[in-house]
Amino acid sequence: MKPAISTSLFWKGAFAIDGCFSDIAGAGFKFIELDAHNIFSHLSPGFIEKASAALESSGLIIASVHMPYLYPISSPSKSARASAVKSFARTLDSFIAKVERLCLKPLKLIFHPGVSVEKIPYAVQKNSICCGIKEIGTLFANDGRFELAFENMLSSHFAATAEDLKYIAEQAEADILIKTGICFDSCHAAYDNLPHEFLSAISSRVICSHLSDNYNQPDGEFHAIPMSVIHSKIDWKKIMGILKDRTEIFTLELSKPHTISHAAYLKMAKISADEMAGLASGRAGL
Repeated sequence: MKPAISTSLFWKGAFAIDGCFSDIAGAGFKFIELDAHNIFSHLSPGFIEKASAALESSGLIIASVHMPYLYPISSPSKSARASAVKSFARTLDSFIAKVERLCLKPLKLIFHPGVSVEKIPYAVQKNSICCGIKEIGTLFANDGRFELAFENMLSSHFAATAEDLKYIAEQAEADILIKTGICFDSCHAAYDNLPHEFLSAISSRVICSHLSDNYNQPDGEFHAIPMSVIHSKIDWKKIMGILKDRTEIFTLELSKPHTISHAAYLKMAKISADEMAGLASGRAGL
């Protein structure tokens, strides 16, 4: 398996776009997941030109794209779902089209299928996701350039359980005429499950991953580097053993502490990524 790293590491903070890609490449990564959510509001012609030039100069390859989640596709509001689809189309037509030659084919596009049940009740989201998936299907029907994946969410959200994800996967398979599946997020799963057990339950549908550790934090988004020196309930050997049969690339999706430099954090992330690749190939690690 080959490691990728999400650019969310940079775009969740103030960081110059032209330095992001070169720093990732300098740390030894070859593949990235483009965090399109955090650049959506910056999609001006000037930004796109600058970002695409920096990406090409770095030699990095886009393996996947985390699509914007400004508007929930599980909303009962037709206009909200329409806005979501428009945000997907704009992302593809403005930025991804510009860098398509730098993307793996098929390119995996990852979507948040749900939001907090405090914002929209669970039952309403489960009922409405069928409409959202049909509307996404209209945008992507028969477009073999892409594969679509729906991510498991935090337990406070719709789409947090294996049953939810299987339901979504079945709907997507029926309504979207290209390959669809699940993006396994280890950090989200770890708050209420043993992640390897959760992954086993959905593994037949998994086509990509977001890997990070929450180090037994009780709540929130704690996307930390997988490491053996801090106690974790994530069994990375089992995780990688399952994933190696599902996808060729695994993606680290991390949130960097403010006190650590990008260079130092990327160095640690690459060491962890290499150890995880070793686990997938049967070598010792983590």
